Amino acid sequence: MAKRFYSAEEAAALCMASSSEEFSDSDSEYVPPASDSDSSTDESLGGSSSTVTALEEPMELEQDVDDQGVEDEGEGDRADAAAGGEPAWGPPGNFHPEIPPFTAVSGVKVDTRNFEPIDYFQLFLTEAILQDMVLYKNLYAEQHLAQNPLPRYARAHAWQPTDVNEIKRFVGLTLAMGLVKANSLESYWDTSTMLSITVFSATMPRNRYQLLLRFLHFNNNATAVPPNEPGHDRLHKLRPLIDSLSQRFGEVYTPSKNICIDESLLLFKGRIKFRQYIPSKHARYGIKFYKLCESSSGYTSYFLIYEGKDSQLDPPGCPLDLTVSGKIVWELITPLLGRGFHLYVDNFYTSILLFRTLYCLDTLACGTVNRNQKGLPRDLITKKLSRGGIYALRNDELFAIQYHDTRNVSMLTTIHDASLIAEQRVGRPPENKPLCCNEYSKNMGGVDRTDQVQHYYNATRKTRAWYKKVGIYLIQVAL
Repeated sequence: MAKRFYSAEEAAALCMASSSEEFSDSDSEYVPPASDSDSSTDESLGGSSSTVTALEEPMELEQDVDDQGVEDEGEGDRADAAAGGEPAWGPPGNFHPEIPPFTAVSGVKVDTRNFEPIDYFQLFLTEAILQDMVLYKNLYAEQHLAQNPLPRYARAHAWQPTDVNEIKRFVGLTLAMGLVKANSLESYWDTSTMLSITVFSATMPRNRYQLLLRFLHFNNNATAVPPNEPGHDRLHKLRPLIDSLSQRFGEVYTPSKNICIDESLLLFKGRIKFRQYIPSKHARYGIKFYKLCESSSGYTSYFLIYEGKDSQLDPPGCPLDLTVSGKIVWELITPLLGRGFHLYVDNFYTSILLFRTLYCLDTLACGTVNRNQKGLPRDLITKKLSRGGIYALRNDELFAIQYHDTRNVSMLTTIHDASLIAEQRVGRPPENKPLCCNEYSKNMGGVDRTDQVQHYYNATRKTRAWYKKVGIYLIQVAL
């Protein structure tokens, strides 16, 4: 059993001392077979439960016509690993993982007695953030009007500097547009129909709102480093807002033990270098977020915005052998290391090196894994199973399992053992499935839960200015 209590530097040195050929990471989006639906993995892992049992004997291999040769090759892999001093994959037997205690104090970290709903919102959208919005909005308006002569009757001639109170009204109306749908921005101020909404015209004139939206800014353009020069930041227009909200999300609330990391996509079809296409997402085209969320509530504790393939991510203390997806996990989870959290990820992030490094830092992990992941035993990868078949191996703290439900599902975990859970099925007898698969389905949906809630009151509007859409989206996340 590997020692767990290491510093970040010791953990990195320990993992790098092992054969680097054993470890790899997948930096590409996993695409399921064409015959499967986008949700087939989640559906195959889902289900209710009533009984948990543990396997006391090594899991039996299901015999098929071509399996004998596969098993011989697997034995050769384990013999080679043992001869080279590497821990060998073998049957799980009576293996039970060593689970570190969960020492974090979950919940809100500020005194919320006598709080009104607006007070919770202001925990995140602080007075300092609002002051920055006022500063940069006024500054951008001044810069824009000085550099761009206006036509005689241009609406921008009516511009006057704004203040915090007006910005609060602007944010309130913007969020209200997510609750009340209209055909156009002007329709919210239309008082000529029986469906008119008086709160908008009573709060602010339409022309003033449009001017505030036009000059919405979150940073000083004059301080931006030009492209192709050292220090260029593609997210410069949003950097103060990103840094402030990311800090506040972690300061205000500590998540419970089970957390997850997944991707979220904000719809944007305009021209931007780091726009992503993910066919499995509802938006399909847009700006990608990496989020660390609490599994039960979907609370976003930390987030990153994808900046393109050529962007450099080098979080402090990160093992050098981790590839991009592993570095994303490291950047997000660093503030929570050493406190016994259980992390759930999908096959984009799962790797042997990452899971072992996290284990050494008192953080356990579970996730689906690509079958071509280097370091996995060959017999696990090529094993043929019939429906309901299970095959598992372990290597020190690592437990790898393949389970065939509607299709093969490969899992890697440092949280679970070989326990099975009886899944109750309507009109059919119960079916045993691995506990790790059940727990994964239950705890992997935090990011999707956040997206679902925001979808009900989406306040972002179609715009050519990507930073405005992202800025309003982040304010919604804070809400």
